Amino acid sequence: MDKDIRPRHPSAREDIGGERGSFCAQHTLAIISLMVVIMTKARVYFLLLILGTAFWGVSFSLVKAGVSNGSPFVFLAYKFGLAAMVLAVVFFRRLHRLSPRALVAGVLIGLPLLLANAFQTIGLQHTSVTNSAFITGIDVLLIPLFKWVLFRRSVPRQVWISCGLAILGLYIIVVQNGLRLNVGDLWTLSCAVFFAGYVLTVGYFANRYDPLPTVIIALGFCGVGCGLAGIFDTRANWVPGDTTFWIGIVFAALLATAFMYGVQSTAQRHIPEEKVALTYLCEPVFATLSGAILLGETLTLRTVAGAGLILSAMLLAEINFRVIRRRAVRSRSQKTISNLKHPTQKSLFKFRRGART
Repeated sequence: MDKDIRPRHPSAREDIGGERGSFCAQHTLAIISLMVVIMTKARVYFLLLILGTAFWGVSFSLVKAGVSNGSPFVFLAYKFGLAAMVLAVVFFRRLHRLSPRALVAGVLIGLPLLLANAFQTIGLQHTSVTNSAFITGIDVLLIPLFKWVLFRRSVPRQVWISCGLAILGLYIIVVQNGLRLNVGDLWTLSCAVFFAGYVLTVGYFANRYDPLPTVIIALGFCGVGCGLAGIFDTRANWVPGDTTFWIGIVFAALLATAFMYGVQSTAQRHIPEEKVALTYLCEPVFATLSGAILLGETLTLRTVAGAGLILSAMLLAEINFRVIRRRAVRSRSQKTISNLKHPTQKSLFKFRRGART
């Protein structure tokens, strides 16, 4: 009797479950593929920029140890020259697309980068590393300001808040005993201005020409300019015997320069300039961590708090509040429509519940 009551097709429910499972699996794959597409265009480049700032932070300790006695222009000349040669070899085929206008664009990109490095080097001769790190980080505010003033492009309010929060985090990390401004700080401020100009110039030409050939020209231009400056420097030693110098050259050229600037030139096709500037403020965080690991420096609570503010600023800049508001309004409207479609069911449910009570 029990066998007669059972359905003839016991696998019917399993088939339904299988259909639902395959339906959910298809939607899951669609969501994952959508996330991959989103990550490919913006998020991956954002993470690669943060990785590049980690290379910057680690190279700071290597550069500090490698350029203890000598001309910094020699180090910069080798660094930019080697980075340009490596990128030229890797992307040799794309150099054939380099037009005369793209060549001019590469020089225009390299000019503010060269001046920023030169002014920062001059400023370091007259000011402290703390002042130099903080004043150079001011470009995170100068970039959206110049973007708004020069190009008449609006900057979201949350980006301004993120920039201010990141500057506060940078201040907590690098400034321990207050800022005492001097002549070297004016040179460093010029560095921040020209570095902001470099980021905006890369963003301006990013969608007009192939970014990698232009950045190769820019790095080569910087290498030649630093080499000319090193010729007039009496402290220049072009063949130092210290192995630490050459280790710092290789690391800084390949990872902190070729990788970082190559990624940035392509990333600015998908990421606004002000968000690129926010990633730059991760450099002092990684520099402090590398100093603690490589040089045995102490890691203070101020560093942790400042790093938390910088990371919070980056997360705040990535939140799209407009999309969140639209989804909230859409969900409310859908609930309202569903309530209007089935008013009798709710009234009947209330009537029955009232009758039972």
